[in-house]
Amino acid sequence: MIKKLFSLFLLCNLLTACSLGANEKTKDNDTEILTDEKDDNEVIYKEIKDEKIDHIHGIGYVGNEDKLYLASHDGLLRFSNEKWSKITENKHDYMGFQATDIGFYSSGHPENGSELKNPLGIIKSTDEGKTLNKLAFYGETDFHYLAAGYNSHIIYVINESKNSRLNSGFYYSEDEGENWAQSKTQGLSFYNIGNIATHPAKANIVAISTDQGLFISNDYGDSFSLSSQSQPVTSVEFREKSLLYFTLKGDKVSLYKQELSDLKEEAIPLPKEVNGQNPVMYISSHPEKEEVITVVTYESDIYQTKDHGQSWTTLVSKGKIQS
Repeated sequence: MIKKLFSLFLLCNLLTACSLGANEKTKDNDTEILTDEKDDNEVIYKEIKDEKIDHIHGIGYVGNEDKLYLASHDGLLRFSNEKWSKITENKHDYMGFQATDIGFYSSGHPENGSELKNPLGIIKSTDEGKTLNKLAFYGETDFHYLAAGYNSHIIYVINESKNSRLNSGFYYSEDEGENWAQSKTQGLSFYNIGNIATHPAKANIVAISTDQGLFISNDYGDSFSLSSQSQPVTSVEFREKSLLYFTLKGDKVSLYKQELSDLKEEAIPLPKEVNGQNPVMYISSHPEKEEVITVVTYESDIYQTKDHGQSWTTLVSKGKIQS
């Protein structure tokens, strides 16, 4: 059920850091706008009720507002005031979607009929997707595995195939893609990976969920240590003082809150529909109300709790919006 990353050959590249060293940098200054400027008052989200929601590639609260965004194969969706709406323009296939306090970062592919280059590289939007700024690797690389600090805005990526600037490996940028450094990833061990995540404010802290467990680094990915039992972890999300991660072992599934200070763990109850055949793939906490948690499952179920798991509401069931 965990998304496959790449071959053992690339794993060797990750662990030996055989391209750029941790202190070496590459540069790309081009940040042109990919889409025409639009009127700030223009409404580009339209309410939907019957449309199926699937092929979800990311979830998060954009712009520190009480609006939950989902990235999908054909554009962004928004859940606000108990209603779903969908973007009517820039309906791109957003991959590696990461919400931040000022907007979002993403990668992916342009929608059919678009004049944009494919793939999109790393892009940024600060106006809910009305306009997109290209940051790096435009027309060159699609990053399925991308993390961004909610407040720090550091960007971590796993580069699966060599491009014009980077070999395969694990990299980070502290200036929105202008310069990149490669992490050494010592201590990291896996065959498959779920996602990568970074602390909202502390740029040096990054985690990777894998089939071997949850690995955390406090030094920009140079060294990792196992922070869970050695069993599959499909997804991880950081909060200010804790993180959430989902793990499964056979038919047993668990969502844990782990304190960053002492690694103390607390199990969070899950809906009964979440199981080994339908694991959690994405997790998002409200930036101001941590008791509000939303999870997306393998079968495109979306559940939300407002009381830290004591009760759950089904927002989407098998891709169908629940009224």
